[in-house]
Amino acid sequence: MSNILIINSGSSSLKFQVINSETEEMILKGNAEPLGNRKASICFKYDDQEIPGELPKPSTHADALKAIFAFLDKYHLTKTISSVGHRVVHGGEKLKESALINKEILKEIEEAVPYAPIHNPAAILGIKAVSKIAPDLPQVAVFDTAFHSTMPDYAYRYAIPTEWYTKYGVRRYGYHGTSYRFITEKLAHTLDKPVGKVNAVIAHLGSGASLAAVKNGKSADTTMGLTPLEGMIMATRSGDIDASIVPFIMKRENIQAESVINILNTESGLRGVSGVSDDTRDIEREAADGNENCQLALNMMTYKAAKLIASLMVSLDELDALVFTAGNGENRWVIRAAIVKHLEVLGFKIDDKLNDGMSGRDGNEGLISAPSSKYAIYQLVTNEELMIAKDTARIIRRMKNSQGQG
Repeated sequence: MSNILIINSGSSSLKFQVINSETEEMILKGNAEPLGNRKASICFKYDDQEIPGELPKPSTHADALKAIFAFLDKYHLTKTISSVGHRVVHGGEKLKESALINKEILKEIEEAVPYAPIHNPAAILGIKAVSKIAPDLPQVAVFDTAFHSTMPDYAYRYAIPTEWYTKYGVRRYGYHGTSYRFITEKLAHTLDKPVGKVNAVIAHLGSGASLAAVKNGKSADTTMGLTPLEGMIMATRSGDIDASIVPFIMKRENIQAESVINILNTESGLRGVSGVSDDTRDIEREAADGNENCQLALNMMTYKAAKLIASLMVSLDELDALVFTAGNGENRWVIRAAIVKHLEVLGFKIDDKLNDGMSGRDGNEGLISAPSSKYAIYQLVTNEELMIAKDTARIIRRMKNSQGQG
């Protein structure tokens, strides 16, 4: 029983994998979406085959999990599952490391809902659904925010009235921590250094994008804040803006603050500027055909990334490497090159031959900096699910050892 079921619950989706915690082999993966919609579907990838599943119309997270466990039963995998690991976006200020889920931990996750109102409720639905379907399976929560709990106060506090922080927890929490931890460990292995001596700036450039400075293996600063809206220009999120834009638009569009925030989260970023898509592949094609708004969107995104990389460097005493990861960071070499071009003033230099065509999707990763570059630049493939599996296995072992001692 060394297999772990990994659950990543989104607001209208549920991604899942089964990973062998000893061999790190992925046994099964799949996705159910759009949940809550009559078009919801679920698909499994098992034994190198795409296998469609069945969901009721419309379906819930609980329905998706029932379908997953039914699939596990059908293919005789249920008895191989030792535990369930959940990606939980926000752990609040108290939950600073992965934890075995019990009533107290679940309560803390529920109390952190205001900070991640889209993500945490979905995670809670997944946790409760598994509890009903397989009550004897231990469950572990792995928090995106946990990695950033090491940030110093001058990095995570906002220049706002102190009581906003003490009363309401208004501070910068940071996200994508599971990915940053995975990449930090991979970089340590790549550089043949202890994790505790790794100093890097990591650019996690997916649909949701953020960057982080890692000092001696720990988070020193990051670009997302109280919510995932702050920082980098993303697929549909605006990133940093002047807060006064919110009341400015409220008055002129005669809409409520919640509507403005929704637009900043879902209709802004690359989608808002390009007017075409939130997918960089579409935007690159349109830009090549002369669409000026698409070219502007790419220029804004790559400039912003470079600006954030430069700013994060001040939190480090030294820099081992700049690392690109996640969807755009792993696969869009044109975007990587454009970002590094802005950083040449600081001594960064990309090797076009190494960078061009380097794609994690094709199973490639590695060094992409030129020999003349002052700093090493890497493209490395992240694996949040494997990190969740490792954490889950570690916590379950600790639980069993504790029970054995008792």
